[in-house]
Amino acid sequence: MAEAVLRLLGRPALWLMIYAALLGYGLFALFNIPEEVLPAFNYPEVSVTVHLPGTTATDMEAMVATPLEGVLLGLPGVSNVRSTISDGLVETDLRFAAATSAQADLQAVNGAVERAQASLPPGARPFTEIMGNAINEVADYAVRFAPGTSQADVARAVAMRLVPALRAVPGVQLVTTAGLGGEALWVQPDLTAMAQAAVSVQALQQALAGQAMLVPGGSLSLGHTDALMTFGNTPNAAALAQMPVMGPHGPVPLGALARIVHSTTPVHQRELLDGEPAIALVVFKQQGASTVPVTRALAAAIKSVALPDGVAVVRIYDQGHLVGATSDDLRRNLLIGGVLAIAGLLAVLGAGSGAWLLALSLPASLLLGIAGLYATGQSLNLLTFGAIIVALGLVADDAIIVLESIFHRWEAGDGTWPGIWRGVREIMAPDIIGTLTTALVFVPLLFTGGLAGLFCVPFALGMIFALGASLLVSLTLIPLGLGLLPRHAVRPPRAAQTLLTRLMGWNRRLFRLALAYPRRAVLACVALLLSSLGAMSLVSVNVLPLPNEGVLLESFTLAPGTSLADTDALMRRLSARLAQDPAVEHVLARIGSAADSAYTEPAYAGEITIRLKPKVGGASLDAIAARVQAETQFPSLQTGIDTPTIERLGESLNGLPQPFALDLYGDDLSQMTQTAQAIAQRLSGVPGLSDLFNDQGYPETQIRITPRPAALAAAGITPAALSGDVSALIAGQIVAELPDGAAPLPLYLRLPDAALLSLQGLKALPVGSASATPLGTLADISLATSPNQFMHIDGARALEILATPTTAPNLAIAQAKRALAGLTLPPDERIAFGGLYPMLEHAALALGIAAIAAVSALAWVLFLRFSGKRAPLLLLAQIPLAMTGGGLALAVSGLGLNGIGLIGFLALAGVSLNHGVVLLDRAQRNEAAGMSPEAAMDEALNVRFRPIFLTTAVAILGMLPTALGFGAGAAPEQGLAVVIGGGILWSALLSTNLLPALYLAGRGGQTPENPA
Repeated sequence: MAEAVLRLLGRPALWLMIYAALLGYGLFALFNIPEEVLPAFNYPEVSVTVHLPGTTATDMEAMVATPLEGVLLGLPGVSNVRSTISDGLVETDLRFAAATSAQADLQAVNGAVERAQASLPPGARPFTEIMGNAINEVADYAVRFAPGTSQADVARAVAMRLVPALRAVPGVQLVTTAGLGGEALWVQPDLTAMAQAAVSVQALQQALAGQAMLVPGGSLSLGHTDALMTFGNTPNAAALAQMPVMGPHGPVPLGALARIVHSTTPVHQRELLDGEPAIALVVFKQQGASTVPVTRALAAAIKSVALPDGVAVVRIYDQGHLVGATSDDLRRNLLIGGVLAIAGLLAVLGAGSGAWLLALSLPASLLLGIAGLYATGQSLNLLTFGAIIVALGLVADDAIIVLESIFHRWEAGDGTWPGIWRGVREIMAPDIIGTLTTALVFVPLLFTGGLAGLFCVPFALGMIFALGASLLVSLTLIPLGLGLLPRHAVRPPRAAQTLLTRLMGWNRRLFRLALAYPRRAVLACVALLLSSLGAMSLVSVNVLPLPNEGVLLESFTLAPGTSLADTDALMRRLSARLAQDPAVEHVLARIGSAADSAYTEPAYAGEITIRLKPKVGGASLDAIAARVQAETQFPSLQTGIDTPTIERLGESLNGLPQPFALDLYGDDLSQMTQTAQAIAQRLSGVPGLSDLFNDQGYPETQIRITPRPAALAAAGITPAALSGDVSALIAGQIVAELPDGAAPLPLYLRLPDAALLSLQGLKALPVGSASATPLGTLADISLATSPNQFMHIDGARALEILATPTTAPNLAIAQAKRALAGLTLPPDERIAFGGLYPMLEHAALALGIAAIAAVSALAWVLFLRFSGKRAPLLLLAQIPLAMTGGGLALAVSGLGLNGIGLIGFLALAGVSLNHGVVLLDRAQRNEAAGMSPEAAMDEALNVRFRPIFLTTAVAILGMLPTALGFGAGAAPEQGLAVVIGGGILWSALLSTNLLPALYLAGRGGQTPENPA
């Protein structure tokens, strides 16, 4: 292989064309690769959400959940179907086999939902999306309107002008609105007037339905043209008031029976901007679209829309701010780190030594790595940025050892090209093996599925592409550049040479000490490893620290069953209190969930988005969050506060199993609720569980209307007609749609204050077609209880009890089983343990197999390259010891451990081997040439110390700006840089001291510096 590479190096024109093409594609990728906060959440899970306000959970089960599941359970590839059923809401989550495509799964679900649509209630509009879409929520806006402004005009302007402008922005997937219903002509019946005129609800419905007309009428030939005819009727509120409604005594004007208002349809949901009603807009971007261009285009689109006087759009949240801050800060830190690394190289090797070729190798390798990410559909996000930051120090490794090998041959007296050939030939094998062993550690991460794969795969791909590019550049660009340009000798500046000599002397003392006391050296390293693990136990752990987004997001929940009016009043008081905080600019409170959205909160829960003033610093974000949460404390109000990105991440993972879940299956919900309480009581004493959550099956009051068949028959009314009259008056009904420009104007029929009716008022409600018969004479009206929420798991009724394990999931489950050992279940009930544990078990098994395969491959490569067992075993034993430096560095820094930092510890397993591979390869080559083991190792340490020092220094300098936390956007990657920097420094010490000492120990000799 070496000869083939050397022959190819003799064709510089070919390499010039190859690098021109590769770097050209790399530049194209750099300017076109999407920039995101996190990788695309594209795992095969789809959710279907159906809103039907005013419907009990048991009715939602019969009318929505069961018909939907009937078509969804039969889809190919479905592994699990879970429906959460509550008042007015059904959310069905479908998990597909891991090998399927999320987009194909979504198309299959949409097809099944369309087939089921005929079986669903008329107002049910299923909303489908790939789970994880919440992370694509890139912008939130609030439409504020002055008091007295027509809500109908505002709703029309938003629907007809603002929303289309936002949807037209390239990269936008979806725009949802909430807070106000759609524009409509609202017919509000006067029950007293209708009773006096003996006009029924059905007569109103029939009269209104006959007003909507837009019918093609053919065409007439008028001269030389064909004139098309159409017949349309578009009455306004005044014309509708004169519309006759037929009664038993003749026609009656509609205006005498009802009030006609040009308004918006009522919704069981609220949006409050600074305590006043508003319209909220949520914008989702398409998967793969770059966030920053989308959010900038959204801002420009809003400015271009003309809105009515007194109406303004207020920006509440912009994910582009976070992406831009993170990207700008990390790019700047990469640039600074690259300059520091290059400056360090030139300072040690000298400006005229050809070290400037290393300056070219850094951006070339990183650019090719980014090209690989772009070609595989990845984005620049916190994970891939982390890989690039780590790679900044590592990509110089290959180039340095090739450069040093060639310089060493020149210093030995070889000619220009002979020295290059021999230098490349000597270093090629250890260079390839060192890179391969580093890359092999990341290969198992490519096989991690589910949640772990979302985070591990992008990082692993970034490292593998950067390392592969580094190897290519080191074996081609470096020797080619040295051969085509005038030859230079290595002339390190005097200060650098003095520093290197001094460091080498100190290192030799450590090496002699380790060689003299190898067992004590090993014990000391093991003790340091244990100390680092102990120090890590004191390090705070968080999922993902993020820079200040300028926004806080507080979720809230009141007691189940709390009315919308009470929740609204509390949120107004809370908004007024927050407005007094000096850091708060705007407060947007969302109560409940809009019908055309994926939100699933009831009317007693929601979110409070708190936009901070621009000058609020990121360092004070935690203090502001604590203060805001203290300001929002009310009796019976439960709150939790975080940043929008963390909250969206949680929403994106909402469909995944909980850490611990016990599912109770059965048929009788009331009996199941009692059993669930008994189970929860027993589980509350389990030491391995905390935060027990058992709120399903909570009994809520409902009004039950039971028709009397004899009374209905006597009155000539069917049960369907009876329910239709009551539904029209209480729930509301769109009876017709009038042509009105680009969008139809609905005719909406409902009582003006239907929710304020008492039970007596409900019983007196006039129903029937012939005469106004009180509802109470035709049906029994009583109060009953209904469960607030329950589940279907693969079609079976279930209640789910959740908890947080404080120990390993398998141990927590074993403790729970012992606690439930004496519990007797009713004959038709059973329990099953679910949650995250089965998924973790499967993922751990798959990852374990992949890890074993990777370690086996790594060991095979090492045993294949090195003679004997000592060198490969020592290199493999160095992997756990290398974790010491990362753990101690993180503990000393005072930073917390997050998901990205944790991946850094995995990266150390591969990074730690490269120095040792190069050193032991040189030593074994020397032994093969006839040197004694001691002399061979002494020569290897002399030759390899400078490249090991340089690669360590370059890696640390490259990551230094990020490790120091320069810029708010560096916060997520700071722990990663600290872990890798500390680990690389410690592995360099191990490679030049403990590793060679153990290699020589027991072989019957000493080094020349320490004669026997």
